[in-house]
Amino acid sequence: MTDLYPDYIPPLFENIDSTDYSALSACLAQTPGYNRSEEANMLGAETDSEAIRTFLQDYRQTKLTYRSYLKEIERLVLWCIYIPKLTISNLKREHLIAYREFLTEPQPERLWCGPRQTRMLATGQANPEWRAFGSKLAPPSIRKVVSILDSFFNYLVMNNYLAGNPMAVDKRRKGKKSNNTDRWLERDEIIMLLEALNDHLNENNHFEIARAKYIILTLFYTGMRLAEFTNHTMGNFTLIENEWFLNIIGKGEKPRKIVVVDEYLEVLANYRKHIGMASVLPEFNESTPLVPAQDKKSPITPSRVWQIVKWAAELGALKFEALAELALPNQEGQEEKLRFLHKASKLRKASPHWFRHSYGTYLVKSGCAIEKVKELMGHSDISTTTLYLHTAKIDLHTSARGLSLNLNF
Repeated sequence: MTDLYPDYIPPLFENIDSTDYSALSACLAQTPGYNRSEEANMLGAETDSEAIRTFLQDYRQTKLTYRSYLKEIERLVLWCIYIPKLTISNLKREHLIAYREFLTEPQPERLWCGPRQTRMLATGQANPEWRAFGSKLAPPSIRKVVSILDSFFNYLVMNNYLAGNPMAVDKRRKGKKSNNTDRWLERDEIIMLLEALNDHLNENNHFEIARAKYIILTLFYTGMRLAEFTNHTMGNFTLIENEWFLNIIGKGEKPRKIVVVDEYLEVLANYRKHIGMASVLPEFNESTPLVPAQDKKSPITPSRVWQIVKWAAELGALKFEALAELALPNQEGQEEKLRFLHKASKLRKASPHWFRHSYGTYLVKSGCAIEKVKELMGHSDISTTTLYLHTAKIDLHTSARGLSLNLNF
């Protein structure tokens, strides 16, 4: 990876809607990065450029999203070529931290920043006056870049092209976190995640799609914390007087029983059938992890669950954005468009813990007594549980649904 153009940095694409990846392929022709997965990838990609091309092409139907992703990936690849001189599959966490610092003040400025120019000259040659950035990026813009690149790396991990996401960070913070119950998903938003996963199904990813749907629905129907979710087995399901419960050892080693509603029991049975378990429902003291890897013996990690949820959330966001682009030009259509775009931006911020808040919210909506909600969620202080009461005042007309997504697919 050498400086092919020492006097200026040419673009990798002729325009922001381009599907010509030849310049990208030339830059990333040989990419045996350390982070390449040892498993066969579902993209059929042999190089970083092929993986990037497949990622971008998945979003061709959503023009604005395609443009945003192309621009940010182009910037990252150019930085990789000219600064650390690395490939995408060689990037580590430390490199992405350095790239984020670079965005605050791209240097040398004369090569990276300048007034907007056309990418190509009339002769078909790259315009030497074109620059990747207009100027340094403000914090909100940098946060958007980080979100886009996180989605990009998650995509490559989910499709077994990369072994890990170099954007991944430790989400823990010092001190007590506020219990922000505004961070919950409404029914249509959860359904959109599931529909988007169905849309993404192909002959090579049946297991990944089924597992992603199972993870989302288990998080919603049980309200478990992420650490709880990956630290239990199918043997924690128990049948008492013909009623199913899930026995959990929660925060502070505190035991609790979660009610398994009929709708979730069907989800569990369908998933077990899909992955070829011997029995449709859990056996007594069964050792299978609650969220098994493909071998059905080892559990997946919390970070992997995080990646899967973020991936599904991104697919749901893209589906909302696609609906927004179909909105009619009249006032009602434009209002609907804004709602869809808002929901898309919301989904991109969702994490596994949002489903715990959704669980508590819908328990309250269903009319469950606050003391019972406290018990089901494993709160030590009822003042934490009462935060969910705010939702009951917003849309009581949905409370009759109970803890149900009314699944019909």
